[in-house]
Amino acid sequence: PILVRTVPGTMVIVTLVTIPTCLFVGAKIRENVGLSSELRRLVERDRLTDVATRDFFFARMAEKPEMYGMSLMVDIDFFKRVNDTYGHLTGDKVISHVAAVLQGGVRPNDIVCPFGGEEFVIFLADADHDIGVVMAERLRTLVAESPIDDKGTTLSVTVSIGGSLKQATDDIETAIQRADDALYRAKNGGRNQVHVSPIGNVDP
Repeated sequence: PILVRTVPGTMVIVTLVTIPTCLFVGAKIRENVGLSSELRRLVERDRLTDVATRDFFFARMAEKPEMYGMSLMVDIDFFKRVNDTYGHLTGDKVISHVAAVLQGGVRPNDIVCPFGGEEFVIFLADADHDIGVVMAERLRTLVAESPIDDKGTTLSVTVSIGGSLKQATDDIETAIQRADDALYRAKNGGRNQVHVSPIGNVDP
């Protein structure tokens, strides 16, 4: 009879102690998961633009060096003029705006990241030459047709884009260099245009 009375009492005590402990441990686990997710976001996302960081871009490409697709180099035209006229804070807003437009114009498996200053690099996964040209032109048009509101002042910017097809046997650095060469030709040709290296990566 004593055991019958004692066991339920013990179970009640254990339950009363265990439930708060489990709740506390669960809360801590959720907190740690949240902190881990935030840390990962800070590592993987650029603070200014909220697109992928350069480190994340190259790490992702290193995971699958055989990836096939189109590499794009994107440069905001006459960006120095924006900084000189409106200041660097407005310049940052322009960079952030262009990044958002580019990110919104690509597919979920594509990667957009800042490449330094007012330049971005984009990898269009599994895009062949023709698809790459179409998507690059679409991105150029989207930027040109997306004005920026800065404290009541409306700004419009354009971008020049250079592209190069990355074959499965190419490394990403080589593909980016070819895209950068194509970007130079786009800028030298008058800006606000796309220049994609022909198939075979032999430019005239």
